[in-house]
Amino acid sequence: MSTAPPEIDEIRRRMAQIRRELHEDVKNVVEGAEAATDWRRFIRNYPWASMGVAVAVGYLIVPRRHRPTTLQVAPADVARAVAAEVPRPAQPEKKGKGITRTLLGLVAPVALRAAQGYALQFFEQWMSQRLAQQMQQHPELAAALGGLAGGEPRGGPQARPPGSAPGPQARPPGTPRF
Repeated sequence: MSTAPPEIDEIRRRMAQIRRELHEDVKNVVEGAEAATDWRRFIRNYPWASMGVAVAVGYLIVPRRHRPTTLQVAPADVARAVAAEVPRPAQPEKKGKGITRTLLGLVAPVALRAAQGYALQFFEQWMSQRLAQQMQQHPELAAALGGLAGGEPRGGPQARPPGSAPGPQARPPGTPRF
């Protein structure tokens, strides 16, 4: 036993009891604070109220539509503006050109594409003829390019290296490029 007077023992016992109660109170406050900040608990316990709060917050967050302002003008101002308007002469309607313009609009791109194709074929044929003439005039050029246009290299077929193709040849008119 202790040698202290009974009042001191009573004070120590009371202090120990207060510490225990204080510890339990703090523990309860922490649990209450955690429960108050848990938004999932509110949604589980109060679903309709939670939905109402969500709708209210959404209504406040989303910007309102801008309504057009109406311009109010006095009738006298309207009458002055109409009187000041200079009447324009009526333009006669153009009849019969609608179908012609439509057909021209449909046919023109097709005709243009065909003309481009013919011009390209003519240019390619002209270039291949020019190349063939140059290769005939300059045999060293023909040997460097792998053969004469339309024929075998000088010395016959054995003079061409194996696996090499004959030189460029002109396509007959009207054949596709591909």
